[in-house]
Amino acid sequence: MKRALAVPAALLALCLASEAHADYEVWLWSENRVPIVRADKPTFPRIDLRVYAESRMNGRSGGLHQSFLRTGPLFFLTDFLFVGVHGTIYADRLATGAFAQEARFEFEPNFFGRIGDFTWNDRNRFEARFRDTETRYRYRNQLRINYAPKGAKWLPFVWDEVLVDLSGLGLNQNRALIGLARMLSPQTRLDAGFMLRSREDASGWTHDRVFFMSLFFDVPPPSK
Repeated sequence: MKRALAVPAALLALCLASEAHADYEVWLWSENRVPIVRADKPTFPRIDLRVYAESRMNGRSGGLHQSFLRTGPLFFLTDFLFVGVHGTIYADRLATGAFAQEARFEFEPNFFGRIGDFTWNDRNRFEARFRDTETRYRYRNQLRINYAPKGAKWLPFVWDEVLVDLSGLGLNQNRALIGLARMLSPQTRLDAGFMLRSREDASGWTHDRVFFMSLFFDVPPPSK
């Protein structure tokens, strides 16, 4: 909770910072969860297939900068833990204008729950990142907290994510976000928000301002 409450303060402080290489970006993504084995509640033996697509655009690339396609099963082990096992194809635009491709294997334990009117999710993602020139490893932790009274349609939320390169660079990125979600149906949620991404490059730390929008769709199981 302390970490989540620190996110708005971090956003304000970093927004005041001025960096020569900072940029404005737009991130758009969608996630579908298709039932393979569906339980009455999000717990064992539920298994979903996750299908995730994302595009990122920014000024320094003159448009599309990065694109992702992720898919794999989600195994619900208890009523507070599910584990994702994914394969991801990722491409990003180089300074030359060409796109470089990367394949990833991801192992992702997610802890989740409710405390009063708040729900939370703590995502831990371990990545093996394969390119023609090298293989790198990374750990990411994202803590998201939603103000979500039961039956509410509008859900304010915050999250913070740290990215740690395990191949020698260490902590080299942080993403702090504040947003608002709208429940379009019991299975469909639209998120929108503002993110401050802090990333370390050869010139030091820069802080990008990111507008993001996402659509989450949890496909209902077939009627009995």
